[in-house]
Amino acid sequence: MNIIKEAFGSEAWRKLRELTLPEDGMVAGVCTGLGRATPLAAWMWRVLFIAATLAWGVGLAAYIILMISVPDAE
Repeated sequence: MNIIKEAFGSEAWRKLRELTLPEDGMVAGVCTGLGRATPLAAWMWRVLFIAATLAWGVGLAAYIILMISVPDAE
């Protein structure tokens, strides 16, 4: 966890803590939150999750873990 904190500044880290935006998202808002917190757009995150699911089967699991573990934005 410290490696992640060191990789991102305090503002970016705060954005990553508030990833899910259920009112703006298609399913749970994970990709929308990731799109706001990172340079990649939300549609790119959706494509990455779908590709990871089809290629290795881990995209769906990662999405569900993020959906459960990351708090909703306020």
